[in-house]
Amino acid sequence: MLAIIHFFIDLALLRRKPQDLPASPALFGLVLIAGLAGGVLLALTAGATLPLALVQTVLDMLLMLAVLQMALKWVKKPSRFVQTATALVGTDTLVGFAALLPVSLAGPGTGDSPQLVVAGLLFIVLVAWSVLIAAHILRHAFDIKLMQGAVIAVAFDILSFVIVGGVTQGAV
Repeated sequence: MLAIIHFFIDLALLRRKPQDLPASPALFGLVLIAGLAGGVLLALTAGATLPLALVQTVLDMLLMLAVLQMALKWVKKPSRFVQTATALVGTDTLVGFAALLPVSLAGPGTGDSPQLVVAGLLFIVLVAWSVLIAAHILRHAFDIKLMQGAVIAVAFDILSFVIVGGVTQGAV
């Protein structure tokens, strides 16, 4: 288990490639469970209710996996799905756990404190790092340039924010 965590850390630091992962449905399932738990924990830390946290996390994961599968089929590389999805969900989970610190620092009652500024800066760094990680994974999965991967990652983040936010807005 520790080797898997180290792999995702190396992947997040751009020292490994998604194709270095085994194409293992069992590992993918394990990473999905960890991603679900991490996403729900992050949403709860940000103040969401448990049902809303579950809906947001599941919807975000399903959207990402569906778009990834369709895109890989479109470019005729569907065999890369399990490794790419495992890499994206695993590194996203890692970044999500790292985001617990700034999200908890920005909790209720922080107002305009320096603590909120630090939390905001940390969160911006994590978002940028997350885009870089996704760009790195996408460039290998689709055989594209890093900048193209970054544009796709940002576009997907915006799409996800709009769709997940729109669907769950009425639940707030």
